Order: sequence, then structure tokens, then C-alpha cells
Amino acid sequence: MPPEPPSRKSQGDGRPQGRGVSGIIRVLFVADDAGLRDTARRELSPGFELLPANTFALALPLLDLEPAPTAIIVDLGLADAKGAADFLSALVERDYPGPRILLSRKFRPEEASTLSQSSIIHFALATPWAAGELRAFVEAALGFRPFPSSLHAI
Repeated sequence: MPPEPPSRKSQGDGRPQGRGVSGIIRVLFVADDAGLRDTARRELSPGFELLPANTFALALPLLDLEPAPTAIIVDLGLADAKGAADFLSALVERDYPGPRILLSRKFRPEEASTLSQSSIIHFALATPWAAGELRAFVEAALGFRPFPSSLHAI
């Protein structure tokens, strides 16, 4: 059974409320492409605080922040991509409950959709994504809205 999302309530303007007393919904974004991080920051704002890291070594300490990241997005195309398996293993060891969204230029949209039907915590999104698609994906992964027919969990 998937973990409960931080909150299913909205702030009245369609933005989800976060967990914890601060109401912050933090999204850890592991990518070394500054343009990709900027695009994600613009798309997820307002409503989400993006925690950028350009390596897995820099991302690990961000898991200890309070409030902790609610979701994690990993670009599999980063220079440190070989560390992805170790990073994802560390999430399991830490019992990280949130969704993991994997980005890749190698995913074709239809492949990502197919891959996304076999798990409740891992999601796949092809890059580049369409305007608004990342936000819809993150909100759906957190349970704030149903998945659009083009988005599925892996």
C-alpha cells in the first residue's frame, strides 16, 4: 500500500499544502544540467521548494533536512548517472517513503508510460517534457490529483 501523501487539501488556489508545520513541499532535484533545473524550478513554483543537487553525493545530506523532501526527481542523464543505483539503494536503506521520479532523454514518452505501470513509488518521465507536465507528474505522484491518462507510475 502506498504511503499517504502529505496532504490532499489545497490552499484555495489549487496549490497543494505540504506536510509538517512549515507547509513546505520540498522536491529534491538531482541533475547537473542547469537549464533542466531552472525549467523545473519555474514549473514547480509556486507551491514546491526545489532542492537542487548536481551529484548524488550532494543529494544525500539533503535527505536529512526538516522537513525532508517529499519527492525526489533524478535525471538519469547526469554525469554521475552510474551512481543512480547506489543512490536509489540508499533511499531504500533509509526507508524513504516518497515517490522517485526518473527523468531520461532515452525514454520515449510511450516507453515512460509503459514503464510507469509496474510500481507505486517509481515514476518515469521523458525529457524534454511538455509545459506543465512535470508539475502534473509531481502532483499526481504525491496523490494530489489523479494521473492524467498520459502519466503512469512505474
